[in-house]
Amino acid sequence: MRRLATVLILATACLATSAAEDPATIVAKLAPSAGWAAPEPARTATHDTLFDLIDGGAELYHEYGVNRAVSWSLAGPSGRSIQVELYEMTDAPAAFGVLSLMQTGKYTRGELGQGSLRTNYYVAFWSGPYFANVTGAQPDTDTQAEVDRLAAALAALLPRNSYPPAWSVTAIPEDPACVKYFRGRIGLSNIPLGEVTELFDSHEGLVATYPGCRVLLLHFTTPDEAIAQLAAAAIRATARKSLTL
Repeated sequence: MRRLATVLILATACLATSAAEDPATIVAKLAPSAGWAAPEPARTATHDTLFDLIDGGAELYHEYGVNRAVSWSLAGPSGRSIQVELYEMTDAPAAFGVLSLMQTGKYTRGELGQGSLRTNYYVAFWSGPYFANVTGAQPDTDTQAEVDRLAAALAALLPRNSYPPAWSVTAIPEDPACVKYFRGRIGLSNIPLGEVTELFDSHEGLVATYPGCRVLLLHFTTPDEAIAQLAAAAIRATARKSLTL
């Protein structure tokens, strides 16, 4: 069985925020290859109108923190289609977090932006405060070649000078196979950890996977809060036979 280690720490540093370029302005700089064209203008959204842009899934972006977004549809030969999505998150860790939860199923890691994932249909990556997703509706070679080209062109337009949550950089062992960062219960529910997550009232943390074990790292605002949560978790754990046997 895989074992889960739980660690509680205090964050003492905050990431500075700076003005970011409008996602719509960035995507407007992209040029599709011959045979591909946009049948209609790109659709845009703010934090308050994101539900109108993506029907389902907006709650997760709100949980991490999102400012603006753009969705651009392209039509190609023989009914092929590609969707380019770019989200300006409230900070770089939020962009990193959205990508981190996409580490499911079959994918390969890449180096677009500050980290990317590739599946049969799409390329997703984060860079600075931006999260991007370029999806081809068809898995054929020509469509996916254009997906890769557009993703690379988009990544070249984005900043690459940001980092995951500062408090997590040195708090976990080196070389995890996978790190997933969450900022609330929606994100946490996407990480299968069993009932151990019910022991703590935490809204921020990460899960790092290693051979044979996973580390759950929870972040609290003060040492007193961390101590109180640990004490409360011990009481809750004793009431669960599945955790005390």
